[in-house]
Amino acid sequence: MFDTSFGLKTWIYPGLFWGVFMFLGLTLILPVMDGEIITWGKVYTLLTGEKLYTLPIWLIIGLVMQYFLHKWITKKGKNER
Repeated sequence: MFDTSFGLKTWIYPGLFWGVFMFLGLTLILPVMDGEIITWGKVYTLLTGEKLYTLPIWLIIGLVMQYFLHKWITKKGKNER
């Protein structure tokens, strides 16, 4: 499915991690920083419906970001040789 010679672990996993981190950060951590009180009911509501549509968006953004970052880093390393 993916070209593993390109480095599956070097950009796929960090991209997915970044997407999940941004999803959780923007749906749970930012409201707490703004002074909202987060209850388990509110967490359940946020994670099951109200904001769940943003998870695939953040996953795609994380993958795209890590892909281009990986390409830029490997290209930079090849130019130095």
